[in-house]
Amino acid sequence: MRRLDLPGNDPARAAAARNKADMVEAFAHHDVTTPRTRIVDGADGLLRSCAAGQITFPCVIKPADGAGSAGVTVVTGPEHLEPAWHAARAASVMYGLPRDERVLIQEYVDGREFSVESVTQHGVTTHLCITRKHTTGGIHRVELGHTLPARLSAAAERALLDQASRAITAVGIRNGATHTELVLRADGRCAVLEIGARLGAGHIGVLIQHALGINPWRTLWNIALGHPATLTPARGRYATVRFLTAPHAGRLAAITGLPAVSTTIPAVHVRAVEGAAVGTVTSNRGRLGHVIVTGRDPRAVDDQADRILRQITITVVPGSQS
Repeated sequence: MRRLDLPGNDPARAAAARNKADMVEAFAHHDVTTPRTRIVDGADGLLRSCAAGQITFPCVIKPADGAGSAGVTVVTGPEHLEPAWHAARAASVMYGLPRDERVLIQEYVDGREFSVESVTQHGVTTHLCITRKHTTGGIHRVELGHTLPARLSAAAERALLDQASRAITAVGIRNGATHTELVLRADGRCAVLEIGARLGAGHIGVLIQHALGINPWRTLWNIALGHPATLTPARGRYATVRFLTAPHAGRLAAITGLPAVSTTIPAVHVRAVEGAAVGTVTSNRGRLGHVIVTGRDPRAVDDQADRILRQITITVVPGSQS
C-alpha cells in the first residue's frame, strides 16, 4: 500500500490481528482487558502446565491460527485437555495463511457475548454498532445468530467500546474495518476475546446495511482508495440473522417450513443440498443456511426470528453421503 501511496495499516503490527498468539501479546502491551492466557507449542506442554497447577477449569483451548470457531473447545476437566489440543491442531488454516502450531489456553469468561463493528480511517475510529451474539452451549460455542444494534445500558456500552478501541490500537489498525469480540460479565466488566481486521462474518455486513443504511463494502472501498467514507447511519432500524443447523449427524433429507422473502424477511438462504452429509455444528462452517429479519422494534425482530426458526423443520436421516 505504501508503494501505491494508498492508506494502509502498520505492517509490523497488523499480523497480530490475525494470529491469536501474537494478538495476546499485543493486547498485553496496550492495556486491553483479556482472559488470562497461556501459549503452548504442543500437547506435552499443555499437560505439563496442567500438572504444575497452571490451568484452572473450565478453560478454552483454541488454535493460534484458527478462524470461524474451528478447533475451539471449552474444557471442563484435565481428561479433556489432550483431545481439545488435537481438535485445535486438526482445524484447517483459512485464507491461505501459514500454519502456526501454537495453541492457546484461555480462562473461561462467563457472561454475554457481543462484538463491536468499527471502521477506522486515517487513525480515527468510528464504532458503527454493537452486535449481540446468539451462541450454542456445551463444549463448542458456535454463533447461531447476530442481532444489531444491541440495546445496552450506557455503562455497558462505554465498557465495550472502550475495550474495542484499545484492541484496535493494539494491533495497529489505521485504515479499514475491525470486528472485536467481547464478553460482558454480570458485574459490568468486559474482556476482549479477539479482534479481526475485517468486517464481521456471519452476514454482519448485510445486517449493518439493513439496520443502519450504511453500505460497508462501499465504505471500505473508499477507505482503501483514500476517499472520504460516509459513516453516518441513514436509518435507525434493527436486523438479526439466525442460522440453520442439523439436529444430529446423518444425511440431509429436507428443510421445510422456510418463510417467503418479504419486506421484513429480506433473505432466506439454504446452502446445504439434499443428500449432503451433515453433523452437529462444531464450527461456523457447519451451518446449513440462514434467515434475516429486519424491523423497527428490536424485541419484535428477535421474536419474529425465533418464531421462524420454530416453524422450520430440518430432517436428517441415518447415513452419510457416498
